Amino acid sequence: MKWEISKTFRFEAGHRVWKQNLTYGRGAQFTKEKPVNKCVNLHGHSYVLEVVVGSDTLSEQDMVMDFYHVKNALKDLIDTIDHSFIIDVNDPMYPELKEVAEKYGAMKIFPVDFCPTAEALAKFFYDYLKNKLKEAGLLGEVKVVKVILWETATSKAEYKEE
Repeated sequence: MKWEISKTFRFEAGHRVWKQNLTYGRGAQFTKEKPVNKCVNLHGHSYVLEVVVGSDTLSEQDMVMDFYHVKNALKDLIDTIDHSFIIDVNDPMYPELKEVAEKYGAMKIFPVDFCPTAEALAKFFYDYLKNKLKEAGLLGEVKVVKVILWETATSKAEYKEE
């Protein structure tokens, strides 16, 4: 892409990485002591989402796309996921958490069909924005370059398609 722009969003959300098991898998050989699987617990983050879109041409207004429009393409999703609990519908805890949320109305559930790791959430936002551009008839002119999702100040995941 000749030109790229990025827009950053912030939101608060909880999740649970129910598949986490630090005793095996990629990198397990680096751990000497018995690891604690902390992310299987219900916990939350102050997420920072950065979306990068690009184009080889500029619009008649000399822009890839106005930042205002990028913001509005994601606004409904960000508003919905903000202050929610992101949970995989395949998580064994999902039925009970859904029931508690419905019974007490004190938990906003955001169900997804994947384990909500930073990597999987980055792809989720990428696919969402790509679909929004497609629906608007802009996908040929504007491309989602990548999505970066920060879970903490020191940990992020990026997703892009080649």
